[in-house]
Amino acid sequence: MKNDKMSLIRLLSTAAILSVGSAPAWAQDQAGASTSSASDTTGGEIIVTAQKRSQSINNVGMSITAATGDELLAKGVVDVSQLSKIVPGFNYNLTAYGTPVYTIRGVGFQDNSLGASPTVSVYVDEAPVAFSSQTLGAALDIERVEVLKGPQGTLFGGNSTGGAINYIAAKPTDSFKWGVDASYGRFNTVDLSGFVSGPISDTLKVRVAARTQQANAWQYSYTRDDQIGVVNQFIGRILADWTPTDNLKISLNVNGWRDRSDTPAAQAVKLSPTSPFPPPSAALVNYPLSPRNSRAADWDPGISFRQDSHFYQASGRIDLDLSSDIVLTSITSYQKYKRFQPMDTDGTALANFRIGLKGGTSTFFQELRVAGNAPGVNWMLGANYQRDKIHDINTFFIPFAVTSFLGNPENVSRQTVDTKAVFANGDYEIMDGLTVLGGIRYTEADRDYRGCTQDYDGTVAGSGFFPGATRGSCITLLNNFTLGEVTDTLDQNNISWKAGLNYKPSNGTLLYANVSRGYKSGSYPILSLAFEPQSSPVTQESVLAYEVGAKLNLGSTLQLNGAAFYYDYTNKQIRGRGVFAIFGVLELLVNIPQSRVVGFELDAAWKPITGLTIAPSVTMVDSKIRGNFTNFDVAGNQENFSGQAFPFTPKWSGNTDIEYRWAMRSELTAFVGGNVNYQSVSYGDLARSAPFKIASYALVDLRAGIEGDKWTASLWGRNVFNKTYETSTGNIGDFITRYAGRPATYGVRLSYRY
Repeated sequence: MKNDKMSLIRLLSTAAILSVGSAPAWAQDQAGASTSSASDTTGGEIIVTAQKRSQSINNVGMSITAATGDELLAKGVVDVSQLSKIVPGFNYNLTAYGTPVYTIRGVGFQDNSLGASPTVSVYVDEAPVAFSSQTLGAALDIERVEVLKGPQGTLFGGNSTGGAINYIAAKPTDSFKWGVDASYGRFNTVDLSGFVSGPISDTLKVRVAARTQQANAWQYSYTRDDQIGVVNQFIGRILADWTPTDNLKISLNVNGWRDRSDTPAAQAVKLSPTSPFPPPSAALVNYPLSPRNSRAADWDPGISFRQDSHFYQASGRIDLDLSSDIVLTSITSYQKYKRFQPMDTDGTALANFRIGLKGGTSTFFQELRVAGNAPGVNWMLGANYQRDKIHDINTFFIPFAVTSFLGNPENVSRQTVDTKAVFANGDYEIMDGLTVLGGIRYTEADRDYRGCTQDYDGTVAGSGFFPGATRGSCITLLNNFTLGEVTDTLDQNNISWKAGLNYKPSNGTLLYANVSRGYKSGSYPILSLAFEPQSSPVTQESVLAYEVGAKLNLGSTLQLNGAAFYYDYTNKQIRGRGVFAIFGVLELLVNIPQSRVVGFELDAAWKPITGLTIAPSVTMVDSKIRGNFTNFDVAGNQENFSGQAFPFTPKWSGNTDIEYRWAMRSELTAFVGGNVNYQSVSYGDLARSAPFKIASYALVDLRAGIEGDKWTASLWGRNVFNKTYETSTGNIGDFITRYAGRPATYGVRLSYRY
């Protein structure tokens, strides 16, 4: 039986890699796939707003994956991290501090900081969710999601060098409607969501949506009788659309979430002391390493790792028709995030490297733009402003660490970032079927920084290594040879741009070519600062991207899409290492002067017979550091990493979704389907050493059910062959660790719409 299962995995994963295709390009019914292009067998289209105006996805000259809320729900894609099931070239991992990192086509930013600016930005109705740690509620009650690949700086601003993810919330309805979705699965997982929508008056409509997920612990200790991994989340949103006149619409979106789940426990892979002196204790040397099992892990006993983090956002949008062809749009938003997140990062039951992650962020955003059209011309002019305030606190408890003689330090930083930009975008049909497009944005980003490592509880002062230190005081040695707080500023500006051609030789065929330059802002690290120079920031990175592609609608049964891309990277920001007195080998941010990414992606949606949809995809990403770039491995040895691939960047990835639907009788439809998601091998560090290996894997999901006019009942299974796999590896504390993906889960789902 085991051999049969392995054979099936190999067969399905091979299909995922070799097929030319991707997650659905068609607007399909209920649980079908939908991605890069549009037009189902009934002639329907997927309408997207990738260029901040409504267009058919098959008329937009860029690689886009789009899926409806119903499709995501059917596939079990309920948050940003699960988009790899439907988005070719999308990857997700957690850093050792629990910060989510989203990567598209190898462009990601591996940083632990609370206020780490991403390379893949997330938006809800074009209002930014400023930092990746705040995206938990983005997928609640949505109409669709659009994933835009490649630099999106001209329209979506900086920090989108990899791409942008825009969630479009389901809007208030003209008549009263409500719906509920309930799921129950392994580990007593209850996932309950619903919405109520309708008019309050002739000019005012409201929609209220909420979701809660509750689950028992899913990880267990392999050294004692203990469990961890409880889930306790709540998400809510209120939308209001007010149309006081025919030419004015005002929308309000108030949303938020609360997370009181356990933080994930790590698995210890190898003892790797941060410092050669003093030697590790017998307790560290003799500690049993984790078995290769998805559920096995270890953490400090008697300590609660229950987080208590919350986020809220209020955004308002005003659309005023200045004429039949010109619209003035204002988007204003404010968001606030508070974090309390204890984590055990060393994967042992010893207090080797336990962290208390605290702090918070606030973001104000304002965009004002005017857009218009004339025969053959579309144009847009705009400006925006964003202010981010970041307070990051990391408290360390390290009595069993090699450097325990230093006591318990605490890293604290405060940053204020002011970003101002003006932009223009447009396209012009120079002849029938041939359109030229372009965009430009000027951005100024001013970042003020204050930070230090301080004595958390008086144990650092008691160590005797920092004369004059007291409880709560900074112990960072400044350039003037006093202990204190580092202050610095990083002010940078840039011009991002895009130019392209779209050619439609016939109806249903689009050929396109683009070249663009995007930027990601510089950043300060949060790390143990023994000396002021450690706080040096990484400067802004830039990507010069070339892409050619095609979208082919080959009749009513087949859609093919493909793209090839080349990225020329300058000053890529990456998490490297440094060797410092007292603290030993520490991770820190560095710039790689020159690197590149080359690759391609193919996706398809094929309906060979009535009711059967096959939607395969494949992506190849070949990343490489160019020139001479030296840094340190985990043991503190200096190496030249020229020619190495980026960390957390698998060369091959793919997914295939297959679904068959048939009528049981006049009002009932049955369906069965499955999804295979494959990633090839990657590594969690530059040195690509064996303990940091993230092995290749293929995950298989299955679903089956019956639906009526207003209801759906289904069975589902995820990772049904219980594949053991890693999502991340790292080195925090004296152990190299990994984070395991979820084991097999299964359950039932009921949905009703009125």
